[in-house]
Amino acid sequence: MPLLFSASWAFAQMPSAAPSREERRQAKVAEEYLKAIEGMHISTLKADSLKSELGDTNLILVDVRQPNEQMVSMLPGALTPYEFSQMFKTGFPAGKRVVVYCTIGHRSGEYAEELQMKDVPVQNLEGGILGWTHAGGKLVRDSGGVEVSTKKVNVYSEDMKNWVALDYQAVW
Repeated sequence: MPLLFSASWAFAQMPSAAPSREERRQAKVAEEYLKAIEGMHISTLKADSLKSELGDTNLILVDVRQPNEQMVSMLPGALTPYEFSQMFKTGFPAGKRVVVYCTIGHRSGEYAEELQMKDVPVQNLEGGILGWTHAGGKLVRDSGGVEVSTKKVNVYSEDMKNWVALDYQAVW
């Protein structure tokens, strides 16, 4: 019996397995997101939470990335900042809320701060579209006015290709 106890104690003291490649990528996105929003005072929303809210008609997604990035992929139903401003130029309706995103979270964080100053209820997607990939979120691209599923994500540096979830493809 003492031998069994010592073996179980020794096993409990063994270090846990090293993080997987996917876990390292996800941790990098989390780390870079925190850097990207440093000094900002914004509310954030985790990608997993957003996934469960996608059907909510009171939710408005705004992709603040550049058009060339949006051509590669967007979250389903997302608006551009121009479309958003045109849709709500006469005022923002009560009961609606906005979730903004970019690649990692900096540009959307700045946009969220602008919207907050206009009393628009807004949250920044934690980790941006890269965080979305780690939650297994659906991406679409426009194909002649029709949203078509894609696994491609625009990143703005070759290094960032290692931040995208493994089952997605980074393009730059």
